[in-house]
Amino acid sequence: MDPLFLDPCFWTFRLRHRFPFLILTLVCSLLPLLNAQQPKQAVFPPITSYSLDKQKVALPGELEGQLNLLLISFKPEQQNDIDSWLPAAQALQHTNFQFRYYQLPVAEKENFIFRWWETSSMRSDQSDPETLHWIIPLWVDRRKFFDDLAIPNEKQIIALLIDRQGRIQWRATGPMTPDQRTALMTAAGQH
Repeated sequence: MDPLFLDPCFWTFRLRHRFPFLILTLVCSLLPLLNAQQPKQAVFPPITSYSLDKQKVALPGELEGQLNLLLISFKPEQQNDIDSWLPAAQALQHTNFQFRYYQLPVAEKENFIFRWWETSSMRSDQSDPETLHWIIPLWVDRRKFFDDLAIPNEKQIIALLIDRQGRIQWRATGPMTPDQRTALMTAAGQH
């Protein structure tokens, strides 16, 4: 082995001159990690639609609650899953005057005649006229809607608890379970 490598002065000199370079290299390699942003909180996108009682609604700002439970479905056969959430949502709405719930059937943007036909069909399916106000069909670009709300697919309904600004406070998927009921009651009661 070369005696130069064994000399401590050799290493002191090399480290002293290379230390700034090593620090710079380390900082540059860690910079992307330091600048990595926290995942932004999903926010319900602004959408204007009409409830089944023909009232124009600009979501999320014109929803009536300080907290709103949005029961989002993508297919008519998911109505039973939506129905599983209604008893808890109705109970919360009767006991917490800051809370409201809405059913939001989501469909791809269509022409006016198709939308009218589908909306009329939904309206005729409702036996209680009081429920018409709480059902707001959304005609949207589904891909963008799914991306905005981090929805992986349309296989299950989505339950979102949002505030007036559309910030998602809580979410669940599928039919309501006892654990989801407890979590919803806790989330809605904290605000």
